[in-house]
Amino acid sequence: MDGRDAFLAKALSQRGMCRKANGTTTYGTWFAELVHDAAFKAGDFCAMGLLWCADQTGQLDVLGGGNRAWAWVPSWWDHFHAQGRTTDKPGRGRIVFFNFGSGGPAHVGAVLQDNHDGTIETIEFNTLNGQCAPRTRSLSLVYGFADPAWPADPAQDEDLAIVVSLGA
Repeated sequence: MDGRDAFLAKALSQRGMCRKANGTTTYGTWFAELVHDAAFKAGDFCAMGLLWCADQTGQLDVLGGGNRAWAWVPSWWDHFHAQGRTTDKPGRGRIVFFNFGSGGPAHVGAVLQDNHDGTIETIEFNTLNGQCAPRTRSLSLVYGFADPAWPADPAQDEDLAIVVSLGA
């Protein structure tokens, strides 16, 4: 399983209620420890959930590292934009930034698939009153997509090298 698929599988494994009765989440607690600021324990966790999944699968650097600014969605978008890694095209494993009428990115998820009908399937944290859940979203809600530099799958690279060496 490549890094992108491991990341998406980890996110999908988190489905269900995430917010505890005291308002904290596993993702906020992890992020608070990572950035040494307890204020994040009970914060909005749409980005922190994705970053936690990336960390758990060894992909945190692919999503920009553990920068405290990424908990604020517009900052995370600005990071990807400054890296030249934004697009208006959905794709599996891309980070989708949503605009719900605020004029800028206000929520984030990960793309599972493009339905090719003006909608995408996503996995999102801090949705449906504190859950992690798959969602079907209209592309009209999308601010843009970040295209992380997912590492190549070594097994696929090896297969390709064999095909090339055989002249197939």
